[in-house]
Parts: sequence; C-alpha cells; structure tokens
Amino acid sequence: MAAPVWTENGNSMLLGPAGPAGPARRPVRFAQAVVPTGGIASAARRMRDERGRAHQFRRVFDKTQVPMVTVDNQRRHLEANRAARLLFRLSLAELRQRQIDDLTPHAQLARLKMLWAQLLDEGCVAGPYDVGFEDGSRLAIVFCALANALPGEHLIVFGPAGWPDDELETIDESSVGPLPGPLSPRQREVLALIAEGIPLRDIGERLTIAPATVRTHVENAYRKLGARNRPHAIALALQLGLIEPPPDPT
Repeated sequence: MAAPVWTENGNSMLLGPAGPAGPARRPVRFAQAVVPTGGIASAARRMRDERGRAHQFRRVFDKTQVPMVTVDNQRRHLEANRAARLLFRLSLAELRQRQIDDLTPHAQLARLKMLWAQLLDEGCVAGPYDVGFEDGSRLAIVFCALANALPGEHLIVFGPAGWPDDELETIDESSVGPLPGPLSPRQREVLALIAEGIPLRDIGERLTIAPATVRTHVENAYRKLGARNRPHAIALALQLGLIEPPPDPT
C-alpha cells in the first residue's frame, strides 16, 4: 500500500509513522561503478602471485639449514627456523618473547639502533654482529637483513663469522661490477643448494662439476643479484622467489 501524501504550502510530503518525512522526490538512480575487467584480472593475478611467493618463502625458510628469522617493526621475533633456534638455544615461543635488543650485548645497542634505521631507510643492511646470551657469552655472526621481505616482516639471514672466506664467497665490489640479465638455470640450481646450507665443496660433487665452475656460478649469481656474500644472496633470492624448497626426504 502506498504511503499517504500530506500537503503543506503546496509541497507534497510523504507521511510516515511519525509524521511528515520530507518533500516527495523522484527516485534517485545510482550509476553502477564500472571496473575494467583487465584491472580485476590483473589484481587477482598479483594476489595469487603474492600468496604463491609467500608460501614458497615459508617452505624454503623452514627447510634450510641456514639460520633465518623474521622480525616486526618493533624488532620482535616473529618466526625462526630450526637452524636459528639451535644457534640461539631458544625455542620459537621463547624467541617470540624477545626483541633483537634482548640478544644484543649492551655495548652494541647504539649500533643496533643505527643498523635498524639504515634497514628501514635503505631496505637492506649487512655486516658482522655479536649475539649476546643470558649467560654472558657471545657469538660473532655475519648477517644480511631485508626490510619487508614479506609484508610487515623483515628477514634476517645469518651464519657464524667463522665461516671460511671461500665458503662465504664474499664479492669485492670495488673490483667486480654488477652483471646484467636473469639467473641462468644452473645459477639458480647452485643458489638453491647454497640456501640449503650445503658447503661449496659438496655442491660440485652433487652437480658433477668442477669446484672452479661452482665458484664461477656463485660469483655470477651474486653479481646478478647484487649480493656480497651467502647470507645476502639467500635473503635476496628468497625475497624474489628464486629458490625452490628442497624436496622432502623419502
């Protein structure tokens, strides 16, 4: 049943349960928002790609023997793989109750704040660092941190500072420039084995190639990524989704 109409001063008004509801107006037609189909498809593909990359990131993160952690903007630990938990001698639950500050010797807290500011400003920071334990002991490490490797999660990849120089494969940027082009299949294969924590001397045996050839692949992969050493290369490759997780043991 149509609502009764009440007239006042020549204006028609709809009469509602509580009295006049205002001048009668023509129905308002709202134009439908037109979203380009290509835009929706592109956004959906990006979301699928991001989910796939995050899933791949987690699988490599969990399976590698290279210590890795992720932290939030307050430097609180979010995730730590088994290698990192063993190195820190803490469970994941215990690590999640701690900030990086809690594992940093007091004398290095000022340097930590400087490195953290550099990470957030430049997106990447790397170098030597000392981890401090509650019993007063320390562990010297070399690390690479990438800001927002996943949304809201900063990745830190590290290893003992005692790794041999040829194991770290440090690149001297002053003598070697960047190398253009994508990684070759062999370079990605070598990089994946590096991310598993396999020593360089064993990679050649597994791939049946000479040690010098392995070093060439490693150096070229590092130059293409812009990486200086193993932690830096692994962090970048993880962020870019270039590493496939190792197969499950049979």
